[in-house]
Amino acid sequence: MQLARPASLSHLRVPVPLPSPWFWGLVLLYVLLGLVGHDPWKADDAIGFGIAWTMAGGQALDWLVPNVAGQLVADEGPLAFWLAALFIKAFGSVLQAHDAARLATALWITLAIIGVHRAARALDGNAAGRLAVLALLACLGLLARAHEIAAEPAFLAGWALVLWGLALPERLLKTAALTAGGLAICVLSRGVTAALPVLLTACAWMVVGGIGRLRLGAIATGVLAGMALCAPWLWSLANVPVYLDGHTAWLAAQVGLAGADTWRYYAKTLLWFTFPAWPVALWWIAKRRPPMFLDVQPIPLVQRLPLVALVAVLASLIWSPLANDSVLLPLLPPLALLIAPGLSFMRRGQAALIDWFGRISFSLGAALIWLGYAALAAGWPERIAANFARLEPGFVATVHWPAVAIAAAATLAWVLAIARSERTPLRGIVHWCYGTTLSWLLLMTLWLPWIDYGRSYRPVAIGLKAAIGSGAGNLRNCVATRTLGLAERASFAYFGGLEFARGRDNCAWLLVQGSRGDAPRAEPGLRLIWEGNRPGDRNERFRLYRRTK
Repeated sequence: MQLARPASLSHLRVPVPLPSPWFWGLVLLYVLLGLVGHDPWKADDAIGFGIAWTMAGGQALDWLVPNVAGQLVADEGPLAFWLAALFIKAFGSVLQAHDAARLATALWITLAIIGVHRAARALDGNAAGRLAVLALLACLGLLARAHEIAAEPAFLAGWALVLWGLALPERLLKTAALTAGGLAICVLSRGVTAALPVLLTACAWMVVGGIGRLRLGAIATGVLAGMALCAPWLWSLANVPVYLDGHTAWLAAQVGLAGADTWRYYAKTLLWFTFPAWPVALWWIAKRRPPMFLDVQPIPLVQRLPLVALVAVLASLIWSPLANDSVLLPLLPPLALLIAPGLSFMRRGQAALIDWFGRISFSLGAALIWLGYAALAAGWPERIAANFARLEPGFVATVHWPAVAIAAAATLAWVLAIARSERTPLRGIVHWCYGTTLSWLLLMTLWLPWIDYGRSYRPVAIGLKAAIGSGAGNLRNCVATRTLGLAERASFAYFGGLEFARGRDNCAWLLVQGSRGDAPRAEPGLRLIWEGNRPGDRNERFRLYRRTK
């Protein structure tokens, strides 16, 4: 007869990875990189900023109902943008408004990292806490999402707090408080429908978690308290019919069974979005599972909670018919919790394979980023320089020596880190975390002006502003729109100061978003004044018409 497995594996653990100053310094570097110094980018970053900027300069209703310059955003909650708007008001005199808003993102991501760290510690000790954070930061899917103004970072923070609360063994009051606070953050950031995986995890954990009555009561109390915290916002929306109508229309488009094309998208995206966590997770599950029909011992707590959370999130994908990588983000915290204990038990060959793949991939990636920068700054190699010019025509590179120095120092630190690292089972995940941070740092120093040039709507907004001028005749000098996206609306209102129509305003201008192949409108009473697009966009086209009567 086999012996019961221990609920915790921490007594078999190798030393804690990275001293505290290095570990938390790496976390801080990862969180802060790329937050400032560039415009709001298409699409989610610009939409999120547009909501926060509208709140910061708007009326009470703008704080209650997320909107971009008057256009409803029915699929978002207000919490993440409340904080971003407060940061705009607090730091807008020191930083540009969009840079100040991204500081709120740093706060949410830091809270998510702390939640994952504490949840892993509660499950399997101090070493597991740091390993879980390293596994989370190593995942490629988190990189871009952790540095944009959006609701997803806030949702991730709430989700991590719920997992922390569920993982606590005997701290009943803390379990209830974390569950309530985390659930409230999830609902207020993404809405009730997006928080269904969180609710499903909490309910399933009360059934299969093997917990006592007191802990069960604490979790149930936390769930009820969390929904009660959201009740004032949900109740107040009943007095805003336009929001309810918009949300009903959004639900009708969103809720349904995922089709074959959506599942193919998820399957392809998961391969890179959760890498390198998913191969380690499959290996660890296979290693720790009981032999079929021979071992009826329950799954250890250290695995049970992450598995319940993973199943809940994957099950929720069935009702996500629209393919979007943001719905995969909740997979990352439970994946990090699941593989954290297993990283210390990898054999030398397995650890070396992950380490070798990471070192080769990120070293090659860093070399390519440097080669691309040489093409941008010096025009060599000529073929690569020509490709950059073709992608973003009109871009003129300038050498920013402080940025080059930072990038060079980071590259040297990478070389020294992989050359002098100790041969332990943990080096693979540590190097992956180093590699993702290095790649993002190089992009945000060497390539940032080029990326910003291609993904910002600032030049288009300035052109629109110049075309509109101040003359509007007998009509209001506002702009009506047709098929204009939220990211574009936010950018044009912010950079161009455009006043968009609200309701049935009789505006002097009409702005239409379409493609280059579209013929200009030939409606009576409209005269085409201006056409424009971002330099590198070969399909998108904006046309401004002036009403003549």
